[in-house]
Amino acid sequence: MNWLVAIPLLPAAAFAVLWPLSRRARNRLQWLPLAAMSGSLALSMAAGVAVVRAAAVESSRGAVVYHAAVEVARIAGRPLRMGLRLDAVSAVMLMVVTVVGVAVQVYSLGYMHRDDRKGWYFAVLSLFSAAMLALVLADSFLLLYMTWEVMGLCSYLLIGFWHELEAPRLAAIKAFLTTRVGDVAFAIGLAVMWATKGSFDFAVVLADGAAWPTGAAWPAGAATAVALLFLVGAMGKSAQVPLHVWLPDAMAGPTPASALIHAATMVAAGVYLVARSMPIFHAAAPVALGAVLAVGLVTLLVGGALAVVQHDIKKVLAYSTISQLGYMFVALGAGSEVAALFHLTTHAFFKSLLFLGAGVIIHATHTQDIREMGGLHKALPWTTAAFTAGALALAGVFPFSGFWSKDEILGTLWRGGQYLPFAIALFGAAITAFYVARLWFRVFGWNQACSLARESHAEMIAPMVVLALITLGIGFASPWFATLLGEEARLPDPGLAAASTAVALAGLAAGWYVYGRSEARGTEPLRRRWNRAYEALGNKLYFDLTFGELLITPYIALTGRLSRFDTSVIDGAVDGMGAGWRRLADSGARFDIAVIDGAVNGAGRLVKAAGARLRRIQTGRVQTYQRLSIAALIVLVLWIFLRGV
Repeated sequence: MNWLVAIPLLPAAAFAVLWPLSRRARNRLQWLPLAAMSGSLALSMAAGVAVVRAAAVESSRGAVVYHAAVEVARIAGRPLRMGLRLDAVSAVMLMVVTVVGVAVQVYSLGYMHRDDRKGWYFAVLSLFSAAMLALVLADSFLLLYMTWEVMGLCSYLLIGFWHELEAPRLAAIKAFLTTRVGDVAFAIGLAVMWATKGSFDFAVVLADGAAWPTGAAWPAGAATAVALLFLVGAMGKSAQVPLHVWLPDAMAGPTPASALIHAATMVAAGVYLVARSMPIFHAAAPVALGAVLAVGLVTLLVGGALAVVQHDIKKVLAYSTISQLGYMFVALGAGSEVAALFHLTTHAFFKSLLFLGAGVIIHATHTQDIREMGGLHKALPWTTAAFTAGALALAGVFPFSGFWSKDEILGTLWRGGQYLPFAIALFGAAITAFYVARLWFRVFGWNQACSLARESHAEMIAPMVVLALITLGIGFASPWFATLLGEEARLPDPGLAAASTAVALAGLAAGWYVYGRSEARGTEPLRRRWNRAYEALGNKLYFDLTFGELLITPYIALTGRLSRFDTSVIDGAVDGMGAGWRRLADSGARFDIAVIDGAVNGAGRLVKAAGARLRRIQTGRVQTYQRLSIAALIVLVLWIFLRGV
């Protein structure tokens, strides 16, 4: 299976081809990234078949199907290896990334067809896809971290794609700096891992409950440190509270990029990191798992509450993504990688579907404000049907995929005796259904309609239809999914399923009552009654203001003081030393000219004058020379005589 390396290499090669070309040449080759991603999809399907065949043997379920690595260096005598690893988790992630990736690429052909820089957009999208595919195939945490950072760079480039506008430019910087907090924690965790284990390989640090190569288990302190540092890294990438503030602003980028990066893949990388390193979290239990559970619960409530008050259609979906990522962390905190990964899978499909639908709606209405929409079910029938499928999946309505994955998370909490987290998660499901109903009735349900709205291009509709069909059918694969990942297959508990369905329907009914009835016109009465609460939600629970007051404003003030200190003290000292050295050099130059050069020039003039006078002696007459000789002799005799006296 050496061909596995071609899965990330194909989109990477597409980027390598497009990168050095001119803008015009890139725009003409926009089909190349789609062809490369389609090739990766075909190979991912082949990898999935290999994993399924291995899972047919009960003893091979969840086992590594393929592994190849090469030694790239030696550090302090320890080998540093990197390579590829295929198992059930990798196979699932490969299918998610490539299916959504191909859908987004096809959709982007229509969405970006008028953009002058569409070639660069497709090039960066290819590089991002290559990094994500390499991440899920990585056999070590070091390679995972390297591809993790490449994704961060691509996310920065795609969020700020329309960099001539201020909002995307600032959003890109905000996303880069916020996720950097988690990335630094991740890097420190890797350093602790190397100091403890002397390796980054999954086979070493995760084998047999993360045993040492010598057979000893993880030290509790080291396991806790690594787990918590990895958790902070995952919180940055997966937009968990309080590091969630970058994701809503990231919606300033192209909508299909949001569908791929900020709904289906990159934000899921943090969930994948925690799921992949669960043996370390179990070794650090209960501290690490409790922290994961707490972070997830807070995030699902905060994301859901903030989605209720948003008017930008993409920001509603952004806060919804934050909330659903919180559900995945809840599952991980409850100790179930399968529930978390299954919700990751279903969410990737239905949330990318919703983002693509939002792109069509924005194209049709030329606005992102849901208050300026309404009645679009008449003008956009295909989009309405597809968007409705995604909305019902998000709300957790049977038989759509979100019902199955949320039910698995709720069942995990209930069976584990974690009744308070179960109640909070169930309440979060009600909030989810409420804002889904609000969004749907605002966009499609009212009688007012945008008269100029038209259904979009076929290349934008077709991916949505495919994703809608996947959303409708993939939930029934829940038992098979658990079996594939090595757990016992189970159907939803009827009691839990009835409870979650009732909660979802109650949330939808409340949304209809507030927004869907002909006489209902929003939440103005509720706003007047709970003005302070609504104001807090409208200000994003003051997270941005708090960061601004506690971090950004003091940082700017500190940089201003440091700038003034640098200008007045450091630069003053350097400039003063330069001025003093110049004055010293000027004094040295004057001394050199007046004294040194004066002495040398004076001696030269003296020699010249003496030579001029002595030259007169050379007359060419013998008599003159005789007189000089006699005079010299007389002087010599007198000097001897006088000295003798």
